[in-house]
Amino acid sequence: MLKSVAGTLLLLLGSMAMHGVSASEPTPLTPYKATYQTKAMGVKVKIKRELLSTEDGYTLTSNGSSMLAKIQESARFKLMGEQIQGIDYQYQLKSVVRRKREVIFLPEAGVIKSLKKGDWTEHRWSEGVLDQLSQQEQLRLDLLAAASASEVPPGTLNFKVVDGPRIKDRTLQFVGTETLKTPMGDVETLHYKQLRSPEAKRRSAIWVAPSLDYLMVLTRHEEDDSTIEIRLESTTLAP
Repeated sequence: MLKSVAGTLLLLLGSMAMHGVSASEPTPLTPYKATYQTKAMGVKVKIKRELLSTEDGYTLTSNGSSMLAKIQESARFKLMGEQIQGIDYQYQLKSVVRRKREVIFLPEAGVIKSLKKGDWTEHRWSEGVLDQLSQQEQLRLDLLAAASASEVPPGTLNFKVVDGPRIKDRTLQFVGTETLKTPMGDVETLHYKQLRSPEAKRRSAIWVAPSLDYLMVLTRHEEDDSTIEIRLESTTLAP
């Protein structure tokens, strides 16, 4: 059960970014700190996320812990115009079960290396492939670029993410605008849902705030009559 919950948290924290929207000028990412709250097996868990600007590009970290488990994630990447180019990614779960994932992007060698369940997989290099964490920042980039070109949010957005032996294609569909209550007050958001096959038993959705540079305010994952949510509590991004 704990392994399943941890896997779902990883999915929610990193499965909702998109790419494919371009703009004439690169849009820089604003560094920030943000605190989220979720529940794992009935226990409240705080997740602290931070984006830093570095000499090499950016470093994004996301860490959460409870009495039962500790999850640590980090991703280094740089910007090539409006597209994130990954450098490396690391994920560690420490609990009664242990899990480790890594991704190393090697454009000069023409490969992407990915570790999952103790096995390394080598993929042919392809632009636009993201890791589980930096894809959240690609989401911000794409929506910032789209907003500079039109007042209407993109109807659908697509992205690719490396996950062990697979590079997955995902599509998000715009649902509408919603006002969410947060500890910071009411926040206007854009609601997107992940498209799945009609027979799929999973449902995932994300709400992002234009006033916070499209930072994630809420994610929700439903599966097997259970729902897990991750909600924003605070951030240094000023509305």
